[in-house]
Amino acid sequence: MVERTVPALVALLGAPWSYRDARDRRMDTADTWAVGFVVGFPFVLLLGGLAMLAFYLGRRRRRGGSAYGVAGG
Repeated sequence: MVERTVPALVALLGAPWSYRDARDRRMDTADTWAVGFVVGFPFVLLLGGLAMLAFYLGRRRRRGGSAYGVAGG
């Protein structure tokens, strides 16, 4: 539950902040930045998760297991 709640909370709190900041800086696209923040935030998490999966799959042993960490391999 936490793995979904925290990113959603950050995205929902970050959108108003980015909108106000862009509006205060007199940017014409303040609303676009807020929407982009909410829409783009999960994609960053997804890309990070995929990068960690790729790293893990590249470092793990093909068969069997070991009691040692990655540095011992």
